[in-house]
Amino acid sequence: MRRLSALAWRSLLARRLRTFLTTAGIALGVGVLFAALATNAAVDASVDRTVATMLGNANLRVSAFQEVGLSDETQQAIARTPGVQAIAPQIERRTYLQVQAAGGALRPPVTVLGIDPALDPKVHPLTPIRGTVFGPGSHAALISEALAAQDGLTTGSVVTILGPFSPEQSRFTVAGILPGGGPLPTSGDRVVVIPIDAAKAVFGLSGVSRVDIVLAPGTSPDVASGRLEGRLVSQPYTLSAPGDVAAALRSSIADFQATTALIAAISLFVGALLIFNTLSMTVVERIREVALLRAAGATRDQVHRFVLLQALALGLVGSVVGVGLGWLLARWLAGGLAGPAGTVGSFPVGGVDPTLGAIALAVAVGLVVTLAAAIEPAWRAGRISPVEALKQRPELSRVLAARMRWLLVVFAVVGVVGLILWPRGGGSPGIAGSFLVYGILLVVTLLSPLVLPALGRVAGLPFAALLRAEERLARGTLIRERSRTALTVGSLTIGLAMIVAVAAVGQNDRRAATAWLADVVPGDEVATAIRPIPLDQGVQDQLAGMGGVARVTPIARFDVAYNGTRIDAAAMPASDLLADGRLTFVTGDRATALAQFDTGGLVLLPHAQADRLKVGLGDHLAFATADGGTADLRVAGIIEHSLPGRTGEAVLIAWSDATSRFGVVGADAFAIRFLPGQEDRARLLVEQSAAEMALQVAPISAIHGAAGDALDRVFGLFDALAAIAVIVAGLGIVNTLTMNVLERVREIGVLRALGMTRRQVWRMVIVEAGILGVMGVVLGTLTGVLVAVVMVGLAGGTAAILAIQLPWQILGLAAVYGIAVAMLAAAYPARLAAGMSIVRAVSFE
Repeated sequence: MRRLSALAWRSLLARRLRTFLTTAGIALGVGVLFAALATNAAVDASVDRTVATMLGNANLRVSAFQEVGLSDETQQAIARTPGVQAIAPQIERRTYLQVQAAGGALRPPVTVLGIDPALDPKVHPLTPIRGTVFGPGSHAALISEALAAQDGLTTGSVVTILGPFSPEQSRFTVAGILPGGGPLPTSGDRVVVIPIDAAKAVFGLSGVSRVDIVLAPGTSPDVASGRLEGRLVSQPYTLSAPGDVAAALRSSIADFQATTALIAAISLFVGALLIFNTLSMTVVERIREVALLRAAGATRDQVHRFVLLQALALGLVGSVVGVGLGWLLARWLAGGLAGPAGTVGSFPVGGVDPTLGAIALAVAVGLVVTLAAAIEPAWRAGRISPVEALKQRPELSRVLAARMRWLLVVFAVVGVVGLILWPRGGGSPGIAGSFLVYGILLVVTLLSPLVLPALGRVAGLPFAALLRAEERLARGTLIRERSRTALTVGSLTIGLAMIVAVAAVGQNDRRAATAWLADVVPGDEVATAIRPIPLDQGVQDQLAGMGGVARVTPIARFDVAYNGTRIDAAAMPASDLLADGRLTFVTGDRATALAQFDTGGLVLLPHAQADRLKVGLGDHLAFATADGGTADLRVAGIIEHSLPGRTGEAVLIAWSDATSRFGVVGADAFAIRFLPGQEDRARLLVEQSAAEMALQVAPISAIHGAAGDALDRVFGLFDALAAIAVIVAGLGIVNTLTMNVLERVREIGVLRALGMTRRQVWRMVIVEAGILGVMGVVLGTLTGVLVAVVMVGLAGGTAAILAIQLPWQILGLAAVYGIAVAMLAAAYPARLAAGMSIVRAVSFE
């Protein structure tokens, strides 16, 4: 066994370039896998930290469903529920500090958290890094470390909170600095904590945003939930446990984690193809040597072990190097994913800190996939008899069939690995979709040998126009080695297909994410309020009275409950939508529905919500109201798009119903439409007055750009990961072309003896790579479009498929990238072929 190991090692060292390229391919595949593992683990850890910071010691959370908040009666009912040991009511509101930045603009908003100094420490222990926690009856504040650094605040500083009520009580002295972003990770880093009574006075509130509950020892959350549900009947609420909060946070990044895992599996599969092809080439190249070993007494098992030991060495070195590359890639991935505020979705991402378990898992996966890819070449090597030593090569049809069949086994192994490593919260639909995409790529790879002759002729046309002789020789070689060519083209196809698919899905998602801007918002700008503004306060009239403003439309965002499920809702005057031409109706008469809508009793559903709720035009929906009753609303129309919410697009409810039946206090935003030709003057007036009214003004184009930039950042990272698979395929092209050159040494020598120049030999190998690249581009583009259609269809149905738009620019860039990688991969094999001596080549054995 020791001698066999030494022989296997010497064999690898004798072919250093091939060994290096194969090891690099394994390293890149494992690197992408490890980066996905480390990044998803960092996101999961951030979710756990976020939930722990938000809930502290709480076992349950009761959250207000509407702006009026949870009343004192509801809070007392919670506190008196058997099994409840402690409660902590809290108020959460967004506002500004009365400090202006340079140029008169307001600094970014802050989140104000009102807590009960006597009750909250039992549930949410706060430990300032500087200063102290305020006590009952004080008029002090705690601020986050991030806010202190950004605004130059410290203990003893005085902050003034902008609010509609009690301005004389809105000044607070900073008593302490809380670490990091404070106790509200999902609300940004700018947090101010004040006593709950002071928060009620500043914001004019009587209820609270939520109540966190610590249960007595021995009381299960399920039992306590049942008791609470029997007592809390006076107003709508949501009840959640820490696991529910974590699940909600994970759902916001489940698609990202699932896509990362899919691309990692595909990169690993491409690496497996490289290993498979490389070891198969080694077996073909060393048929005589293996046959002589068999003739000298080596058993089939020993030959099997000989090939598997080579694979084990390649897999071990490649996996270890891949872990290092993956760690660097994970840091880049996490840094690129995090937005300007250092968040993914709605929570901050911590640093990438892989564990020993993750490292061991990545190395183990690399070894398992490498050995799986090596089993067929090892089996084939063991089947060689001494008689085979007299042959130039094995029967190619049998080799092709064996290789293609074994790909199913490699596919299954990588698929099982993907299932094991599937991220938490990914869900079965995501698994099914990912395996469907994965299966499409496998089928294309398996069927590629059937189309290679015809595809090769098409791919060779651009080269035949200039280099006809070289093109025919190059194409003949590729078709002759159909199995090897199929695996090489398959690797390139898979990488390019994922680049195209990710780009197409990203473009579709960007268009869908911003479609509501043009289809729903009746304005050129949106002025966002940090608190609901009652219409009787005159803000709408003040904006509408500015020169050049045609119309100001109030918009309210709130939650409604339907069949015990929270649904996003919005309200705005339908007369403004009718006059502005907003809303595209899928079902129902637009003019009639909008003309009657403001009278109340009606609801408009986006088609995605209508499909989910399984309701149609004319159906009635019973929503829970603020007073504990129900509001029966008739579906007046199904619309294409609505305002986006936290869990989907919002249902539209009449303003009169929103204020009288659902507890809406006022407008959360105002859509401002300018008079034609007066946009610049009116926009300047609005922006100058916005700071005085504590409004954030953003043009529609800026909102569109921000949403698009966020999606571009995420999908750009996915494309970068897919591009690594193309690089792995490029390494396979180097191996393939080098093997083709070495197998044709005598043939090249004869061509040179017949008058072929070194430059022509060089061009022949380059053309060979070019044809490989073009074949990969054609198959990759078509496959990528098919995968994109499948992914978009799984997410949005038939309507989304019909509306899909292809990213032509990315298609062109992917084609250039694929061909460039193939041509660059030919540099060494072409130089090797062109540098051959005629005499040595002709006499080569």
